[in-house]
Amino acid sequence: MRKFIDLHLVPGDTDVSESMLNEASRLGFTGVGLTQDTGNRDSHDNDPREDSLDIARRIDLRPRNPNELTSSLRRIRRRFEIIAVECRSKPVARQAARDNRVDILNFPTQIQGRRRVRFDRQEASLASGTNCAYEINLSDLLNKGAHVATRLLSMMTVEVENARRYDVPVVVSSGADKPLLMRGPRELAASMQLLGIGEEESLDMVSDVPWRMVERNRSKLEPGYVSPGVRRV
Repeated sequence: MRKFIDLHLVPGDTDVSESMLNEASRLGFTGVGLTQDTGNRDSHDNDPREDSLDIARRIDLRPRNPNELTSSLRRIRRRFEIIAVECRSKPVARQAARDNRVDILNFPTQIQGRRRVRFDRQEASLASGTNCAYEINLSDLLNKGAHVATRLLSMMTVEVENARRYDVPVVVSSGADKPLLMRGPRELAASMQLLGIGEEESLDMVSDVPWRMVERNRSKLEPGYVSPGVRRV
């Protein structure tokens, strides 16, 4: 029995968060990754809740350069379960791919930006050494004209092949910022047929792959964790 997780919900405020969590539960997800800001997250008493969902705290960093990325990672790594980086330049993409504190790589949705900063073989090779995942957000393809969507799909197809070549995990998420953009887990998986990905592999991208990431990171946040296989007692 698969457990599905939409690892990328981007609500703008608490009311939207609550309705998106309710929708995620209705759609059949067991968990979600809820994007939060970099404010003080020491207390989570006021975080939105949905009793039937496992909620992973996520942040999407938008660094302007590698130094800014490194500085941000030092501050926030132990405060969030999922850290994603929006790669807006090649230096940032390559620094993010080689840093084992980064969990997910995202790339521009504009054609020109994507052509300039795409997930190439060098980044895939770096990411394979840090277990960093390449994420596909269905929202990147929605509400775009057919011409733009077709070109994005063409680039994503090459990027997915780069990920496969180097055994980089691939995650499929909604990237939704409101309930209307959310889709059920099997709909997310089915959309990957557009990239030539089979059913079972697509379902893994909405279940096994993201869950392993969440569970691995939660173990790192437990008291006494030092490094993989090493704990203080």
